[in-house]
Amino acid sequence: MKKRIVWWLVIVVVFVAGYYVWSHRFGVPEDFTDPAAAYKYGSIGADHPMALAPIPFWIWKVLPELVPPSAEEFKKLDAGPWNGKKGFEAFGLVTEAGMEHPQGFKQGDTVFDRPIGLSKRTVFGIDFVGVNCAFCHLTTIRRLPDEKPIIILGGTGNSLNIEQYFLYMFATMGDKKRFNADDVMEKVSDEVRKQNKDLSFVERLVYRYVAIPLIPRILEARKKEYFDFITAGNKYRLKNFGPGRVDTWALYKRLYVNPKQPSDVDDKVINGIVDFPSIWNQRARAGMQMHWDGNIAVAEERNIISALSVIGTRLDYLDFPRLTRTAEFANRLIPLRYEDWIPEQFRVGNQRIQQDLAERGRGLFQNHCASCHAPDGDRVGRVEPNEGLVTDSERLRDFTPELADGLNRLGTDAWKLRNFKPQHGYVNALLDGIWLRAPYLHNGSVPTLRDLLDKAEDRPAKFCTGNDEYDWKNVGFKSATKTGNGDAICGEYFLYDTTVSCNESKPTDRCGNGNAGHLYGTDLNEKDKADLLEFLKTL
Repeated sequence: MKKRIVWWLVIVVVFVAGYYVWSHRFGVPEDFTDPAAAYKYGSIGADHPMALAPIPFWIWKVLPELVPPSAEEFKKLDAGPWNGKKGFEAFGLVTEAGMEHPQGFKQGDTVFDRPIGLSKRTVFGIDFVGVNCAFCHLTTIRRLPDEKPIIILGGTGNSLNIEQYFLYMFATMGDKKRFNADDVMEKVSDEVRKQNKDLSFVERLVYRYVAIPLIPRILEARKKEYFDFITAGNKYRLKNFGPGRVDTWALYKRLYVNPKQPSDVDDKVINGIVDFPSIWNQRARAGMQMHWDGNIAVAEERNIISALSVIGTRLDYLDFPRLTRTAEFANRLIPLRYEDWIPEQFRVGNQRIQQDLAERGRGLFQNHCASCHAPDGDRVGRVEPNEGLVTDSERLRDFTPELADGLNRLGTDAWKLRNFKPQHGYVNALLDGIWLRAPYLHNGSVPTLRDLLDKAEDRPAKFCTGNDEYDWKNVGFKSATKTGNGDAICGEYFLYDTTVSCNESKPTDRCGNGNAGHLYGTDLNEKDKADLLEFLKTL
């Protein structure tokens, strides 16, 4: 009888413990009352330990102190130039002077400063950090060289070097010599004390004896399985992304296509690297084709697939309600107006916009651009066949039928993907806030709007990206490569080369960086181009 009671007690305890673990498996994300703060710091599920690349919060927090980003570190990773900044700003991330307080904040609590685009979630007593939509979709702009950057939510990630960030994470936490329990815990303890906090005994045990030993193994496995396309030393790695760009589909081909499509043979290496698009004013885009090549016209599916890049194969851990809230916020975002921000010294006769020129430019826009780009244009939001556009086609090759089939099989009880389809051209997009969306074309191969009005052979063959100082004359960001002696140099910025070839047998192959095509307006005379440019500033 006693044994039976004991067994029943054991069963009850196991059942209760199991129920507790199951019911609390998603953890508690940090939430914010203010929608803008939720966009900047709220969770979409990437901060859960079952997601693709979460990191225990305190370990993540001290990594730049453990291994400071530097030109030498980035050179070892073949990750492009170091921007000279410290901490997470070395990757183009932005930290505000003071974060918004999360829900439940009590006076005396500490708000852990972190860059915009990082969220936090507590799972079984351990804090984890992950990325959200603002990580990529945020623009910074300096009106003048010595001014502080203005933060614009929903922008193009013009300063973010996402490839550098992940290469650094893999390298730092995979280096067993520098990433060891003694050194990491010393840095963590120092940081915790600075924040007037303390780790519990259990947290310290988990960090020292579970997290720190396991992280290098987990990252090494995931690097080989999912991130070979950016791994230094891999013969078939893609070209460096540079700031504001990413290969959208390489990771998905490893996550969701069966059999997987690794970069181990030449015909699998497709440099479909594209600019991060702006995501403001989404309500005006309802029913239009989305993504650069228009492979989806359902906004919810577009939002879900974007989030899955940081969720991985455990689909249930996508935080669908919070992702939906983020999307609703983006629907209401409106881009800044050029005329509200242009400095006095760049105005003509104190005019923010030269209205007479802009009015003449409006007519030119109607004749040359409106059909494809005006809200009432008969071709806006449609896919324009690339036979007419003749822009770089690598992005079109990148989204394969096999990938579309793999994506259209994904779903949970809360959502399903069913409408992805390969296309053969690029979307005729609305031009709202076009002055803030440099560089131009889907692959970011043209630095300014003024350059886009030139024929391909007259556009800059090489230019610098990653600078958030604005070029008020040419409408874009400062991108010159020439020094006083005429040498091409970018220093702390990334050199974008539109002439690079990835295939010796095909010298016309521009490795996804080609700047040809979209010749609309390029035959205008200089006066007409200036007038059209003045009108584009008003959009």
